[in-house]
Amino acid sequence: MKFKNTDLQIGRFRDMGLGTTILSSLEEIKITTPTPVQSQSIPLILEGADAVVIAQTGSGKTLAYVLPILTALENRPTARALVFAPSREVAAQIHKVFLQMLVGKGLLPCLIIGGQPNKEQESQLRKKPRIIVATPGRLNDHLQTNKLLLQNVEVMVIDEADRMLDMGFSPQLDSIRKTMRGSWQTLMFSASFGKTVETMAEKILRSEPYLIRAERAETPVAELKQKVFFLDRGMKNDCVAEELKKIKGGVIVFAANQSSCESIGQHLKENGFSCDFIHGGLNSGHRDRVLRELRDKKIQIMITTDLLARGLDVPHIECVVNYDLPTEPEDFLHRIGRTARAGREGRALTFVTPKDLEMYKKIKVYLPGAEEFGQI
Repeated sequence: MKFKNTDLQIGRFRDMGLGTTILSSLEEIKITTPTPVQSQSIPLILEGADAVVIAQTGSGKTLAYVLPILTALENRPTARALVFAPSREVAAQIHKVFLQMLVGKGLLPCLIIGGQPNKEQESQLRKKPRIIVATPGRLNDHLQTNKLLLQNVEVMVIDEADRMLDMGFSPQLDSIRKTMRGSWQTLMFSASFGKTVETMAEKILRSEPYLIRAERAETPVAELKQKVFFLDRGMKNDCVAEELKKIKGGVIVFAANQSSCESIGQHLKENGFSCDFIHGGLNSGHRDRVLRELRDKKIQIMITTDLLARGLDVPHIECVVNYDLPTEPEDFLHRIGRTARAGREGRALTFVTPKDLEMYKKIKVYLPGAEEFGQI
């Protein structure tokens, strides 16, 4: 597919054409300067262009589409927007950003995810909310019984596009698009750009969309300090407990699977750490509670699988631990993006066993300047 590139960058929110109520909301939450991805993306989105935006995790890409969407809805009273996320946690976080920008403005977004009562969601959708934030599977379920729920959608966003496709959501997205009528602007946001994202772009974007690569996209942020530990698997528990004693802020530990997740959690609890775990085998109530306790600093450490490697933003996360390496190199980039966000400092610890050498070679590009300990 042929993409258009742009050198356009606008350095102030006030010069971008954003709505007055949006500018007021930015002032209220003390966001004064756009990030590079916001400077590049917002003006083009406001022009109605289709785009694929590649930007680092923690670079402000959620606001890069939330701000122009809200401006468009303010300018076009019948327009609606649809935002997709790959997991309920990411969707809930995006919904929270919309709410934050809309305090007192009377334009409430609707959240459509699993783990919530269907009847309540059906009621919300029948009221034709102007902003819908959803996971594709759950929204597709609703559309099976009411094809008219997406009338007047003029902007569609696919956030975490690479993860969305990895998780097999393409059929649901196709089904949803078939229920939509008219024309709409499509925006794809991702932290990495590969063949799957390009193929999806060819399928759903208008001809010659923009490709925006924010500065330093697909690389770790400079504020991230990394350590790599080469060790045998049996040494991991002692090493993680010893290293986490040095950490004062919040911690996310990434494990390979559900059983590893639970065993790490048990080990850390036995060593006096305040922690809990989340994985796909747990119900939404449990997952919501653990995330809430992490955000509220009631627990210091959350152990999870790659379920939460993307999109999660908890400001006080000081450290990420790659207890087990991921199965895809891009997931490593997303994991370490949970810390050192929005200009804050952070650190990441990565454990590499003899069995991990092939994956280690693939992720080494994401470990510039990392301190190394031990040897294999």
